[in-house]
Amino acid sequence: MMKFQRFTSAMPFLCAMPYTPTFTSAWRYAFAAIAIVLLSGCFGQETVKDSLDNYQGRLSRVLDTSLPETVVKPLPKLTDGSQLKYNIEGLSINLREFYAIQDCELGRVVAERNTSLGKSQLPSQRLAYESKLLSVFSACENSLRETDTKLADTLAAWKKAKEADYTQSWANLIQTSKELRLGLNSPERLLATENNRDALASINSLYFMDELLAPAALSKSIDSSELEAQLKIILSSRLPASLWQTQQTLATTLPKLTESLAPQLNAIACPEGRASDTAKILRNVFYLFFIEEIQPVGSLVNNYHYKLMPLWEKWQGNPALHSSFKRYINQQANIGFVTYSNAMQEHVSMWQQFLGRCNLSPVA
Repeated sequence: MMKFQRFTSAMPFLCAMPYTPTFTSAWRYAFAAIAIVLLSGCFGQETVKDSLDNYQGRLSRVLDTSLPETVVKPLPKLTDGSQLKYNIEGLSINLREFYAIQDCELGRVVAERNTSLGKSQLPSQRLAYESKLLSVFSACENSLRETDTKLADTLAAWKKAKEADYTQSWANLIQTSKELRLGLNSPERLLATENNRDALASINSLYFMDELLAPAALSKSIDSSELEAQLKIILSSRLPASLWQTQQTLATTLPKLTESLAPQLNAIACPEGRASDTAKILRNVFYLFFIEEIQPVGSLVNNYHYKLMPLWEKWQGNPALHSSFKRYINQQANIGFVTYSNAMQEHVSMWQQFLGRCNLSPVA
């Protein structure tokens, strides 16, 4: 995407209330309240939708014509978690085997699963349990080798089965946990140039979730409190969903605006490359709203996209994840990003042609 040079000579936009000394006290209170609301709008954090609305509105007034309004469509719904969930069976242990492992920590961990709390675990808790179970298998198997070879062989077989269960538990965490589903599919806000809460921390948290499936993770027990803390960051930020919603908003709005605006710009006369007053005003609108407000959000979209893309590629190639889940990731991270990038580039190209024809630089 082309990045125009930024300048500081932008037109100020002032928000103020008129002074009216003859009002009664009641009216003064009422207008003071209105002033607070209006001033908070001036200093509050706008989203890219606000910038697009302002951009479209100002262009419409300058050109004295109607232009398409910004439409924010929701992201496609992620497949219901019940259709993505693996049903993981517990270990089938007879009484002799159960009593034989009581001298090992494995016996205590197996017993945890039989409690009412153990039978109603959240995906994160179940993964932590499966991790703890795997971490104690080897020690118990080794201690039984000298006294009960047959049971030791049984434990080795159980461990192999539980490694497969661990992978499915990890897939359940990614596909069915509340934190990941909201983080991937339910944005609370569009991206803005500031105040993207926990965005970079969320990227680290998402990679943390992926690392739980690394071979090194199978040899030690997961820190459950750390896992829950990382999930809270993902839930708080909802970065992927916010990123994809912002991307979709730009990809939906800009092509319609480009299509409507192109003939209007072509009709602006610039004889022998001399810019008219209207052409200069349009250039200022482009600078103030697109270059100063919309394009920086586009840079954020690109930045977060490329930081997360290795993770999405890895998940799309993971056989443990459901095909419909991977299709959703592909639609947003691959197809959606290309559509958004093309929309941005075509809009910039339209303005480059207009500004070049009128010998104008993209500054206010």
